[in-house]
Amino acid sequence: MARHWSRHCAASLSKPIVIGEFVFKPLNLPQHLAMLQSWFNQDYARFWGMQGMSLDALAEALAPSEHKLALIGEWQAKPLFMVELYDPAHDEVGEHYTVERLDCGMHLILAPLEGKPVHGLSGQVMQAIAELILEKLAFKRMVVEPDQQNHKIHRLNSQIGIRYQKAIQLRSKAAFLGFCSAQSRQLAQKTSALLMPRTATQATQTTHATQHPMQPQLTLSLHR
Repeated sequence: MARHWSRHCAASLSKPIVIGEFVFKPLNLPQHLAMLQSWFNQDYARFWGMQGMSLDALAEALAPSEHKLALIGEWQAKPLFMVELYDPAHDEVGEHYTVERLDCGMHLILAPLEGKPVHGLSGQVMQAIAELILEKLAFKRMVVEPDQQNHKIHRLNSQIGIRYQKAIQLRSKAAFLGFCSAQSRQLAQKTSALLMPRTATQATQTTHATQHPMQPQLTLSLHR
């Protein structure tokens, strides 16, 4: 299954993928490692459990394999986030449910905030990642296991169509097991549209608050 999973990704990720304002590029460890170390040492990144790791240890943890890989997401020509895609059949989360052939696990971390917050940016990142996994890479389900204490992510997960199935206990955290399919994502988008005001003026004023309520400083971390 791992070989199938890696082939499925490699065929589509051989060159940068542009989704909206974001460019997804393969992680380049020599180029990005020191930057990522600084991200993981931020307080909001504690859910990754990588604070204080040496560069060598971090490089080993992030090294690509046949069942996982990482991408850097650029926005306005600068790295904004890292997303790790993985085969749940070769991850601890796969011990807690029946893994299907086209499942894709996802972990995400955003860069520290610089300058003035851009309203709704975190939500746009999540929408782009869902599009990458479910449309560009044609996986059937995106799998997440956010820490139960990572309260900032749960509402946003729901709004993009991630549905929690159950609470699970991983070795490093108490988590929620969640899934997002093309169908649940479409339903979430329709629900958001129905909740929006009818007048164009009101809709313009509230679109970001309704669909993307998270500020960049409400940084996401879905790993471990």
